[in-house]
Amino acid sequence: MRALYRGLPKPGHAVFDAEVASGPLGGTQVRSPFFRRYLGMENVVVRPVGSDLIAGVATPRPVVILTDLLAAIAGGPGGLVEETFDDKTEAPWVTATRVLLDRLAERRLLTVLPADQHLNPALLEAAATTAVVLDPRALLPPERAAVAASPTLQRKLDARTPLTVAEVEQVFGPIVDKEDRNFLPHCREGVVDYIPSVRALLDAQRDELARTAAGGEPARPWLLPDFKTGLSCLSAPDRRGMNGNALREILLASQAGSYFDGSARRHHKLALVGGTAHEYSVAELVRFLVDLDYTVVLMLAVTGGLGIASKRATAHELVERYGAKVFASYDWPLAAHLGPEPPGFAELAARVRRDDDDFHEAWAAEHAARLQRGRSSQDVPIVRGARELGGELGRPS
Repeated sequence: MRALYRGLPKPGHAVFDAEVASGPLGGTQVRSPFFRRYLGMENVVVRPVGSDLIAGVATPRPVVILTDLLAAIAGGPGGLVEETFDDKTEAPWVTATRVLLDRLAERRLLTVLPADQHLNPALLEAAATTAVVLDPRALLPPERAAVAASPTLQRKLDARTPLTVAEVEQVFGPIVDKEDRNFLPHCREGVVDYIPSVRALLDAQRDELARTAAGGEPARPWLLPDFKTGLSCLSAPDRRGMNGNALREILLASQAGSYFDGSARRHHKLALVGGTAHEYSVAELVRFLVDLDYTVVLMLAVTGGLGIASKRATAHELVERYGAKVFASYDWPLAAHLGPEPPGFAELAARVRRDDDDFHEAWAAEHAARLQRGRSSQDVPIVRGARELGGELGRPS
């Protein structure tokens, strides 16, 4: 079979992705070790999104992606969402998200739940052998001292023998996640979990999938958990050959059986996006989807934030850069696919918008003043000179 294209791979173009997104069993088999925790199995069949008849035309349904709906833990490294089920204490965007989830469950629209799973030092196996081999020429003075004080480390240095996890920490200090170093401890694997309403849907689906599998049918979930290890939407396979996350494979599988080429279908590859935080994971998700040629509806009523920037500023940045492919709205999105607006959603959306507008008014003035001073919100210089760079980066911490 002749190749379609003689150049480098071009992911995101429907004519190429169509070769990938096809398979038997009424969908495409996708595997992830993360599935087992919430679906009870690692291998599932991801169904195509299918279509709805709109104005007499079969139009592909959207895929829904709600990122980091992870429960906050008081005093612990949990998520960013506090679900209280109390109108007085729960953020209205969280309540609106629960309304949306109920509708997605009712209509079985394909929904993906990317979730931060950051390194948890408690899960390190201290006696496991790493690939780290000591090189005396590269060690800093405190590291050389640590080696000299340990006969075992000295023998391993002389013999060029790999260190264990415990020995790596003995030489270089505690192994910490980049998120702990760059931000603060949060969303640690083995500690963090989805918010209760998401867990209830996943648990009910897990029971349903078990009954389906017992009857000899392949598991075809509509609600797909997925992990990520940073701001990027993709967690690549590591050097051991362990699988990365499943988001791209899920998206490709969801496209099977639909045509996406041609200007008449420019918005047929469609994603509805929400979750938290709009300043980080949500914005990165939108950029990733646009790069895969998706049209993205940013559902502002079901999107939360950290208070670092205003939601309006985030939406402006995304629409400014990707105005042909990104549409932001507080309204109930695409009733032709999701069904009529649920009772109470408009009121919740109005509350979210009022909160967002109030925050923006205060934030915008502070932001303009910081730009004028050339300082970040952490009072760090936005632009640095060579002497400052040398002082900050030119010596070991």
